[in-house]
Amino acid sequence: PQYATTAFLKGLKQVDGWHDMPLTQAAQTVQVSAYPDAYAQWEQQAADLVAHYWNS
Repeated sequence: PQYATTAFLKGLKQVDGWHDMPLTQAAQTVQVSAYPDAYAQWEQQAADLVAHYWNS
């Protein structure tokens, strides 16, 4: 998980305007998945995890 997270964040930093993109579009831009809509199913779970651990 540490390597994957670091690699993803490194790729994300190279995407111009990622702050203004929908989450799924930013993820697809970095990951270039054959199934770009698959990210959306995890969006709420990811947001919940970030909210939980960000405030811990």
